[in-house]
Amino acid sequence: MGFTTSTFKQNINRAIKKASEGSTADFSESTFEAYGFAGASFVINVLTDNNNRATSDVRVAVCKNGGKMAEQGSVIFMYDRKGRIEVESELEEEALLDAAIEAGVDDFELVEGDEEVTSVVFTQPSDVAQMSEAIKGMGKTCKFSLAFVTKAPVEVPDEDFENNMKIFDALMELDDVDSVEHNMAN
Repeated sequence: MGFTTSTFKQNINRAIKKASEGSTADFSESTFEAYGFAGASFVINVLTDNNNRATSDVRVAVCKNGGKMAEQGSVIFMYDRKGRIEVESELEEEALLDAAIEAGVDDFELVEGDEEVTSVVFTQPSDVAQMSEAIKGMGKTCKFSLAFVTKAPVEVPDEDFENNMKIFDALMELDDVDSVEHNMAN
């Protein structure tokens, strides 16, 4: 038994209507914790409209690739919640320090970005807005978010690193996964 054209059109129209109505989409945030190979750990941030699907998808992505789901709180204590500001150019530490002091930001850390000619500034979550405005005042473009930053990075052997990256990649392919943090130094 197949779909008729009118049934098919009705299903499509119903799906479009449901997706376009903001009140029907009830999104929630969740955080999952997992272990990888050679002491690696993951903090998985999820934004979903279906917790059961997201939980199942995360569990499958981790376990299918050789990782283990962790009990809540068993991984996250090894991370600090930080504000993360990504800047699309290199920053000079002296100029950033002057801008931070002027903005009233006491503590920050400047690191090299993942992409060439980018910088990342970590600060306390409460200082993200002020620091972001200070960076924009320097004529730089930036975007900010909250992130879990590891307190104790671990160096893992190459083979284990590759296996951990399979877990990472599988998680990042999931529609509900917003971000994945890890403690691997390499």
